[in-house]
Amino acid sequence: MEFATGAMGTLLPKLGMLLQEELHLKNNVKEGIKSLTAELESMQAALVKVSDVPLDQLDPNVKIWANEVRGLSYDIEDRLDSFKVRMEGLDSTKRKTIMGFIQQTRGLVTKFKIRHVIFDDIKDFGSQVKEVKERYDRYKVHDVVANPIATTVDPRLLAMYNKVSDLVGIDEEAKELMNNLFEDGDEPAKKIKTVSVVGFGGLGKTTLVKAVYDKVKKEFDCSAFVSIGQKCDLKKVFKDVLYDLDKQNHENIIASEMDEKQLIDKLQEFLADKRYLVVIDDIWDISTWKLIRCALVESNPGSRIIITTRICEVAKKVGGVYNKKPLSLDDSKTLFYTRVFAGESMSLDNISGEVCNKILRKCGGVPLSIITIASLLVGKQREDWSKVYDYIGFGHEDNEVIGNMRKILAFSYYNLPPYLKTCLLHLSIFPEDHKIEKNSLIWRWIAEGFVIGREELGLFEVGESYFNELINRSMIRWIELSSRSKIRDGCGIHDMVLDLIRTLSGEVNLVTVSDVEQQCTTSSSYSPVRSISARRLAFHKKRSIEHNPGTEIGQVRSFNAFNCSGSRMPRLLSFRVLRVLALENCNFSAGNCCLGNIGKLHQLRYLGLVETSIRDDLLPGETGHLKFLQTLDVRRSGIKILPASVGELMKLMCLRATEGTRMMAEIGKLASLEELEVHSVDKSPNFATGLGQLTKVRVLEIHFDEMDESTEKALMESLRNLRKIQSLQIWSKKERTIDLGGLLEDWTPTPSDLRQLMLCGIHLPRRPSWIDPSCVPLLSYLSLTVQAVQVQDLEILGRLPLLSYLYIWSEGINCLSYTATSRDEFQNLRHLDTNLEIMCGQQGALPMVEKLTCRASMGKYVAFARSSMPFDDGSVVNPATVAEAELPVILPLDIGWPVNMPCLRGITYLLDYQDCSAKEWAHVETLLLHVRKIHPNCPPFRIKKNCRDKKITLIDAFSYLEAVKDVFKGNPSKYSEFFDLMIDYKRDSRDDGDGSDHVTGTNGEEEDDTHEA
Repeated sequence: MEFATGAMGTLLPKLGMLLQEELHLKNNVKEGIKSLTAELESMQAALVKVSDVPLDQLDPNVKIWANEVRGLSYDIEDRLDSFKVRMEGLDSTKRKTIMGFIQQTRGLVTKFKIRHVIFDDIKDFGSQVKEVKERYDRYKVHDVVANPIATTVDPRLLAMYNKVSDLVGIDEEAKELMNNLFEDGDEPAKKIKTVSVVGFGGLGKTTLVKAVYDKVKKEFDCSAFVSIGQKCDLKKVFKDVLYDLDKQNHENIIASEMDEKQLIDKLQEFLADKRYLVVIDDIWDISTWKLIRCALVESNPGSRIIITTRICEVAKKVGGVYNKKPLSLDDSKTLFYTRVFAGESMSLDNISGEVCNKILRKCGGVPLSIITIASLLVGKQREDWSKVYDYIGFGHEDNEVIGNMRKILAFSYYNLPPYLKTCLLHLSIFPEDHKIEKNSLIWRWIAEGFVIGREELGLFEVGESYFNELINRSMIRWIELSSRSKIRDGCGIHDMVLDLIRTLSGEVNLVTVSDVEQQCTTSSSYSPVRSISARRLAFHKKRSIEHNPGTEIGQVRSFNAFNCSGSRMPRLLSFRVLRVLALENCNFSAGNCCLGNIGKLHQLRYLGLVETSIRDDLLPGETGHLKFLQTLDVRRSGIKILPASVGELMKLMCLRATEGTRMMAEIGKLASLEELEVHSVDKSPNFATGLGQLTKVRVLEIHFDEMDESTEKALMESLRNLRKIQSLQIWSKKERTIDLGGLLEDWTPTPSDLRQLMLCGIHLPRRPSWIDPSCVPLLSYLSLTVQAVQVQDLEILGRLPLLSYLYIWSEGINCLSYTATSRDEFQNLRHLDTNLEIMCGQQGALPMVEKLTCRASMGKYVAFARSSMPFDDGSVVNPATVAEAELPVILPLDIGWPVNMPCLRGITYLLDYQDCSAKEWAHVETLLLHVRKIHPNCPPFRIKKNCRDKKITLIDAFSYLEAVKDVFKGNPSKYSEFFDLMIDYKRDSRDDGDGSDHVTGTNGEEEDDTHEA
């Protein structure tokens, strides 16, 4: 809630704890704290109400008052935290020696002095709060909040009245949506069909649905299209639906005094014997949908309901989810061209390329953004476009179209609860197009004090629920940071949303950003704060980081730098109350940036040096003095050693270090750890045994080089103690087989909360028996390499209800062929990577799989090609030029099975083409291209040709060259295989020394042929 209430959310509990813990406070001090708490609670309630009113509707005096209260709350909390640090430092004094006794006596005197200081502070803050309260009454804040200014005309209405000729890029999506709407074909559906279109604001949901509605409404007895919005009046909604369904008979319904029940009854009566189409546009919550659904009866089979929403949970509840996609680059260019050069005869190729591409990248395929920016360019000279681009998105609101766009985006923002507004505005610290790691973001929120724990959940789980809510509300989107892992472990934020939250966070002084792309100098970057001190600083792409001498940097709580380099940054001792120090992808190795005084940042909660070089590449021993540190992230930083003093960080919850950084601390001391990523654990003292003491660990990633049998067993014993483990990754540099007997196989009690399991470089004899739905029902990501896979293994894995990614590889000679036929198997699987032969036996099996890698039987494809293709005349065909009429219309299951997978977006075939001639290979490739073409998604496919142990004579190699030349004429890249073969032929001939004419294909590696749309 920090956006709304400053530090009130954490300050008020601290005042309460001060009363409970400091028994020696004088009565008048206690009364002062109680009075101060009461006034602050009253102001907190007022601030929450103020935050619900759009900033452009607030009186300027109210804005000033709210900023003053927030600033005051920061100041009070900083003083309290300083008091707590000093008192805890005195409590840690040793008392077992004479010197300890003397220090203890001195400490008592010092405590008395400190308590006297806090008494003076309380009196001072009481006076300041009184002044702020007087201004609250003077400005009549309660009246302003209770009567917000009426909103203007909703700019979203324009989407309802677009001309069909003006629409760009929706033909394909309209076709897909209609297929979803009428997927039962000509046969009437037994039940009413509902479809929900979901996506964030400005993506074109209303435009798409209106186009489909206009096209199909004539097929129904009656139809209605009604937009409702955030704070809908259900009586008005039901009246609008009735009026739209039959304007003639319901022309007086709008003025009717009927209540909700009467309107529902009337609506049900009207729809009882009709086949209807109803569109409800812009639903924001499930409760609204449930009430509307009550009124839409199960009447004539074939009725349809379409809703649009920005909220994923609403879409899931409605059913038939259709995710609205951004425009493609080509469609974005077309829309941009149409709006900028309306009526002009000009080719898109003549548009200023660099600036146009920068603008379209900023728009990200969002029609609202493209139209808005294009409208700013109409009539402007090409040379002025760069100026307009620089103008966009940096707080300018004096343009009507920019203002309208922001209003549309702001509907989602103002619908958020205060705690989510804070977390969203905090994202303004990140640069444009930055890939934000989920876990790091949540640990930042915790360090900032944005996350308040609950009894049943820890801080991270609460923060994760905040993150998921922002995803659910389409404010941020999932991304995969690593294409290798396929884990949704990050998020992205659209540039236009980033522009909005930067403007809002600047208004409430949550974040101050200095970005080189904005042409801001360091001194001027703080100017928006006026008399309010900057609390969070973010620098992007700066060559020198120096604070403005006129800015009080001592009050900065969070210092963030991205992609910065140079020789200067503020001295650490300048930050008296710093909680977050995050340097990412920075280089200060040649400057003044060193961590020598890091131990004096007593309030520090988060220290991040990801991909950052600092002077001396050294993390000093004084790091152990950071008693409140919660997160230490030094991945890819160049820091070579984590000193033993790290073991003194009793409140550390997250520790992450990558290859090249050795852990010297006793890991078992860090009892608060919840997330741990370390490398070379076999070189860390007592790591395998100490790990078992970390009973709070949820996320564990460990890498090792060598491990003897005793250490291996100690590690497994420790893993059994990790009852809260949710994500486990174990990486071995050297390929090794672990004996399951007494180790992984006997993991008891089983890790029932496990969500991700990745074993890399570790080969298991078989699937551990506890990997099944009853023991690990939450498992969503699984990566295993085993000696042999049985059909039963795949059947069991298929019943894991949440499994979305499966990598399962068989090391042995495994000719297992598995056909998925049950609709109950792999219901949520999206990525499947295996060297087994997997086929989809019918529609409904493997329903969600988007990416598939599997082995395919070359023999089956060759045999079918020989029997069904009419061009077996001894020549080699060109796959790209074969006419569709020459190819079989009906494919057998073992050839055409990919067609049964409706969500397939890409497939990789693992083909062993031993004993396969060039002609047969070309036929098989033609067949695979044919399968791709008849799939509704036309998914690109790759062929990995396994050349291992293949011997080819030199004569065959030259024959193959001729074949390739005929087949792929004009495509020189296809000659690469032959040249690889020739190189290996020379190497093998030289190494073997037997003069035999053979070539080993690409030295046993795999080759790729990729076919894109």
